[in-house]
Amino acid sequence: MSDMSAAVSAALPLLEALFSLGVPGILLVLASIPALVIAVIFVLDYKHGKRVSKVLEAYREDTQESLRVMTEKFETSLREMNKKHDEVAEYYRKNVTLVKNYERMTDALQTLVVNNTRAVEHLSTIVETRSKM
Repeated sequence: MSDMSAAVSAALPLLEALFSLGVPGILLVLASIPALVIAVIFVLDYKHGKRVSKVLEAYREDTQESLRVMTEKFETSLREMNKKHDEVAEYYRKNVTLVKNYERMTDALQTLVVNNTRAVEHLSTIVETRSKM
C-alpha cells in the first residue's frame, strides 16, 4: 500500500494543476497533444534527415576516392600498354626496313649470279671455239 499512496501523493500536484486550469484548460491541453506529437515527428524526421545526409556524404567521399584510385590504375595501365605498343610498332618498322634491305640484297645477288652464269657460258664458248681450232 505504501507504493500506492506514494503514487497518489506524486499525482496529487498534477491533478490540482489540471483542476486549476478548468475545463477549457484541460481541453486545450488535450488538443495540444496531437500538435506535440506532430512537432516531435518533425524533429525526429529532421534528425533522421541529418543522419542520412551524413551517411550519403561519407558514401560519396568513399565512392569518389575509389573512383580516383581506379582512374589512376587505369591511366597507369594505359600508359604501360601505350609504351609496349610503341615498342611493338618500332619492332615492326625495323622488320619492314630489314625485309626491304634483304630484298635489295637478294636482287643484287640474283644479278651477280646471272652475270656470273653468263660469264661462265661465255668462257665455255671461248674455250670450245679455241679447242676446235
